[in-house]
Amino acid sequence: MNRILKSFFWVRNLFTISKVNIQRSMSYVSIINSGMILFLLLSKLQDYGIKIHITKWFIPIFVASIVIMMVVGYLDHKLGFHREESRVQGSRNPYFKEIIERLDRLEEEVKKKK
Repeated sequence: MNRILKSFFWVRNLFTISKVNIQRSMSYVSIINSGMILFLLLSKLQDYGIKIHITKWFIPIFVASIVIMMVVGYLDHKLGFHREESRVQGSRNPYFKEIIERLDRLEEEVKKKK
């Protein structure tokens, strides 16, 4: 039974680490995906008769779209949306809930001793 539990914890740990690594790589995949969507958009515009040289304009437009995404991310951070999102995610995290409960108990004990 002990061996089965060790195997389970090892597999769970490997799965969790792999999941975190996949999540980290997904941000890069989304940037590449944006480039592919942009390429499809430009090629579709050519189908509708708009003269766009994809080989000439793809990289400047792709860089401009990345800059726009960076500006949106900066504004998201500066306007406090990221902070609020992190707060909500943290409030749903069972470890943070436990830490907050323990801190509340410690504060009550400190107040009682004063």
